[in-house]
Amino acid sequence: MQAFMMKFKEIYDGYMFGLVLFVGVFLLLRDVPLLRKKKLMRDMKIAKALGYTYIVGGIALFIIAKVYRG
Repeated sequence: MQAFMMKFKEIYDGYMFGLVLFVGVFLLLRDVPLLRKKKLMRDMKIAKALGYTYIVGGIALFIIAKVYRG
């Protein structure tokens, strides 16, 4: 487990954090309105849920990576 967490800390740095947040914000600000305009409500709800998941999950993973002391 310790080896996994050390490798995770190496991979999940500030760049990866920014990328994950960008994807989440992009989904919410770009894809959701386009899907709503095309009247694809089920897909819009999925995109919205994924956007929030990316944002919340990205923040949580970043905190876990920074707090872990291995």
